[in-house]
Order: sequence, then C-alpha cells, then structure tokens
Amino acid sequence: MTLLKTLTLAVLAASHVSAQGESLRFGCSQLVIERSDPIVSPGMVPSPHTHQIVGGNSFNFSMDPADIDPPRDSTCTSCTYSEDFSNYWTATVYFKSPENGSYRLVPQMANFNSFDGKTFLPQKGGLTVYYMQPFSGGAKTTSFKPVS
Repeated sequence: MTLLKTLTLAVLAASHVSAQGESLRFGCSQLVIERSDPIVSPGMVPSPHTHQIVGGNSFNFSMDPADIDPPRDSTCTSCTYSEDFSNYWTATVYFKSPENGSYRLVPQMANFNSFDGKTFLPQKGGLTVYYMQPFSGGAKTTSFKPVS
C-alpha cells in the first residue's frame, strides 16, 4: 500500500476538524535509538550522531530508495495506525554532567492523548506524528513523487 493510500485511509478514519483545519495526529513507540542517519550519512555505520527511530520495521542504515520502500517492505509498525509503515526519526538529546562529564540520554516521550483528551495511549518513548492540511487558500496536499 502506498504512503498516500495509507494516509488517506488514516485521515478518513481519524481526521478531526478544528479551528486550524483538518489534521492527523498519531503516536509511535520507539523502535530503537541508533547511530544511524540514512539521509545525511547513508550506509555509514555507525553515523556520527544518534536518532530515535519509529515506524515500519524495514528501517535500515542505508535506506536506498531504489532498494527499499518502507510501505512495501515493512511487516509491522510501532505507530498506532497499523497501516502506516513509514519511518520517522528525530535527533536524540543527551545531558552532560557538569560534575564528571558523563552523558545520559534524555528520555523522549510522545505527547499523544486518546481522543477523550485524558487518557494516554500505551506507547514507550516515541514521538507524535502530525500531518496538517495546508492553510493557504487553494493549496492542495500532494503525495511524494516515486523515486525513479
């Protein structure tokens, strides 16, 4: 299933209308924290920095678009929409101790609540993914073009 079809299904299933327009918001649990950046440092193992990675289980160090397509190649996801096999990653943050210079990972937590606005969904670490409709008049959302 293509990302556009996946997002269309998800939007139909769970979009909400607010004063800001239509949007889609969902939580993803952490797959791994890894020294990997397939965009900035493709194939470099390890990369010079770390990321928290969420989403489809086909994530790898190179992510060459000619070889891998997460929506096609993933069999499961850490996101709350089981149809979304995309990958998302964010930089990790570390605290450096002023006393001894050691580093400690700052935990990342998603801010996604269930639709009642009171109950947190069960997820470990992770992040909240947002897709928003363009706000300028007449602008249309389009899918990414396939890599040739």
